[in-house]
Amino acid sequence: MGIEIKGVTVPALMIKLQNEDIEENLKELDKKLSSAFFKGSLAILDVGDLNISEDDKKKIEKVLEKYNTKVLGYKFSEKTETKKSTIDKFQEKKTLKIINKTIRSGQRVEYDGDVLIIGDVNPDAYVVASGNIIVMGKIRGVVHAGANGDETSVVMALKLKPQQLRISNYITRSPDEDVESPEYPEKAFIENNQIFIEKI
Repeated sequence: MGIEIKGVTVPALMIKLQNEDIEENLKELDKKLSSAFFKGSLAILDVGDLNISEDDKKKIEKVLEKYNTKVLGYKFSEKTETKKSTIDKFQEKKTLKIINKTIRSGQRVEYDGDVLIIGDVNPDAYVVASGNIIVMGKIRGVVHAGANGDETSVVMALKLKPQQLRISNYITRSPDEDVESPEYPEKAFIENNQIFIEKI
């Protein structure tokens, strides 16, 4: 068994590498990602106990880039993290913060990287990230992606009804009238100097 791909949230994939041979992993990854279903996704790479070098990482990311897939971060087994001190620097390069709870009114989350929230962002809660913001729930508070000026950042949620949504220096908000929010996940992004929202 080589590579297993699971959806951890609608737009994000968990890719588990299980083959010791990096070249075999690359071939299988290339084959599986060629499906149109996975193109343009975000991915978390679960390398488990495998010994992945910086060079291996670059090769893997090159295959992902070929299919317009961005790496959010790497997941190692606890055994690998404690056993290999050489991995420490590599671990620090992870850009993904996973928050497994709802962000409640008055709470504020700030992170230099991408944020994945498994829960809701309630009214009067704030989430600020230098990268992407992905919410596996409802956004009803204030979110600011690309806070350091990154206009390629996106905001994704199962329900997108924010008090205010910012990407880089661009701002939008939900309409004042009580409009029914759509029953499908949405993505907010910048195009032609304005924020667009589309179905995922």
